[in-house]
Amino acid sequence: MNPMSTSPPLKTWLPSWIFLSVVWGLAFVFIKIAGQDLAPLQVALGRVLIGTVVVWISLAYLKQSLPKTRKVWVKANIVGLLQHTLPFSLIAYGETHITSVMAGIANAATPLWVAIFALIFIPSEKLTKTETIGILTGFVGVLILIGIWEGTTSEGDLLGTLAVIFATAGYAMAVIYTRGKVSPLGINPFSFTGAQLFSSAVQLSILCLIFTDVPRNIETSTIGSILFLGILSTGIAFPMVFKIIRDVGSVTAATTTYAIPIVSTIAGVLVLNEKIHWYQPIGAAFILWGVAMVQKIKISDITKIWSRRGDLNP
Repeated sequence: MNPMSTSPPLKTWLPSWIFLSVVWGLAFVFIKIAGQDLAPLQVALGRVLIGTVVVWISLAYLKQSLPKTRKVWVKANIVGLLQHTLPFSLIAYGETHITSVMAGIANAATPLWVAIFALIFIPSEKLTKTETIGILTGFVGVLILIGIWEGTTSEGDLLGTLAVIFATAGYAMAVIYTRGKVSPLGINPFSFTGAQLFSSAVQLSILCLIFTDVPRNIETSTIGSILFLGILSTGIAFPMVFKIIRDVGSVTAATTTYAIPIVSTIAGVLVLNEKIHWYQPIGAAFILWGVAMVQKIKISDITKIWSRRGDLNP
C-alpha cells in the first residue's frame, strides 16, 4: 500500500495550523492595544471570560458536559492557574514595558521550560546530549534577545522580558502537570478545557477585585482586542490544538512555535510601527534552534509534513 494514501489530508489540519499560527501571533499586538486602557489582570480576565463563554457554547452545541467530580475540578483549577491566569497576566504586564515583537519572540521559549521541568518532575525523564545543548542554545538566544552585552537594557525592559519568560514557564508547568496528572484520567480534553478556563476566570475575577480599579475609559480598539483575544486566540484556539494533535500528532502541532514569532514580528512592525533591533532576529534564531533540538524536530521532519500529498485523497 502506498504510505501516502494513509496520510491525513492537508485540508483536515492545515487550516487549523494556519489559524493557530496567525491568531496566536497576532495576539501579542492585541494584548499591547488592550493594555493601553486595561490593567494586565483585566486584559487576562477579559480574554479568559470570553474564551470560557465560547467553549461552553461549543460544549452545549456538541451536547458535551463539564466534569462532574471534585477531583477533576481541583486539577482544572491548577491547570487554569498555570495555563491561563499566570501566563496571560504576566504577558500583559510584560507588554507594558516591552514591544509586542519582543514578547512574541520570548514566548517561543516554552518548549525549553518543558524539557527542564520534565527533568525535574518526571523521574524517568532524562535529557539527551542534544536536548542539553538545545536548552543552553535557547538560553543564549534569550541573552542575545535582550542585548545583555550592551549593558543599556533598562530595568523596565528587563522586567518585561522576564515576565514573558516566566509566563512561558507557566505554560510548560501546565504541560507537565497535564501529562502526569490529567491525561491518565482519560478526561474529555474539550470538556476539561471548559473547566480550566472557567477556573481561571474565577481566579482572575478575585484578583481584579483586589488589585485593580474600574477602568475609566475603554476605547473601541480595546474592546475589539479583547474580543479577538477571547473568541479567537483562547475560546477557539485552545480546543483546536487538540484537533491538530489528534489528526496529525504533536510534532506538527509543535511547528506552530516557529510560525508564531514570525507573525507577531510582522504584525508588530506593520500595525504598531515597532522597531526591531539588529540582534533580536539573531536571538530568535538561537531560541528556535534550541527549541528544535529539544523537541527533536529536524528539517527533514518539517519537509515531510509540508510535502504530504494527502490532500489529493478523496
